[in-house]
Amino acid sequence: MKKIIILIFITTFNLPVNALESVLINHPLSSQDNRYEYPKNLLNRVLSVTMDEYGEYDLSTNGISMNRARALSSLIEGKALHVMAEAPKPDWDDKLLSVRIPIRKGIQGFRLFLSKEEHKETLENIQSIEEFKLLPTGSGEQWSTTRVLKDAGFNVVEGIDYEGLFGMLERNRFITFGRGINEIFNEYEERKPQLSSLIIDNKFVLYIPLPTYFFVSPKKPELRDRIEKGLKVLIKSGEFEQIFDNEFGDLIKKAKLDTRIKYSIPNPNLSEIDPLSVKNYWYSDSH
Repeated sequence: MKKIIILIFITTFNLPVNALESVLINHPLSSQDNRYEYPKNLLNRVLSVTMDEYGEYDLSTNGISMNRARALSSLIEGKALHVMAEAPKPDWDDKLLSVRIPIRKGIQGFRLFLSKEEHKETLENIQSIEEFKLLPTGSGEQWSTTRVLKDAGFNVVEGIDYEGLFGMLERNRFITFGRGINEIFNEYEERKPQLSSLIIDNKFVLYIPLPTYFFVSPKKPELRDRIEKGLKVLIKSGEFEQIFDNEFGDLIKKAKLDTRIKYSIPNPNLSEIDPLSVKNYWYSDSH
């Protein structure tokens, strides 16, 4: 009897345990920062459809608000941050692993502009992109779009803090503040009660080829492969398109792109490794 009990104990003790893969993503920069909800939800689905091959997982935010520079360092280290959705730029391309599938289909590159009621006439009188470039426009000092705007000749006023940029707009440090279709309407609704003169310009859209990719720590190459495989599964099944439409379809309609004057500028952060020729990866306003 004792031998049987001991055998059962040993057998049970040696049963394999399926360890959860911990996947840490970045924490929002403020209570009003909702920009990373969609990447989080999409990533959750991507990891879910790859469980048969890669196993179970635990997806969570790291609880630390990080600017871009700190996020890059943390991703390189691979302890407090494993993956982050971000636009490409040289340091991130060189030092991190990436999944070159634009998870927002480039709609962040359709830039609408927050401004103030008192600047409406100034915007109405703009007749060319050269005049538009002369207007002081706000951008984060570590944002990839800042380099894009500067290289195109825009009069860029940099801010160091995401929330602070809205305050800078209110204090007339700049006249326009470009935001992606996926950002601007929520940001407007969230901040209009405090910034009563805030408006969304209805005349212009500035187009920049601007993908958002999942960037992954170099310490997590299998996670990079898993994310790429999961995204391709969702694209092939049509589920990715459904997720995209559910998240952004109404916002795209609300933007009324076909009624706006469209200016386009190149993105010097992109290179031959970016899948610009893969048409179904990108949203087109000619739909």
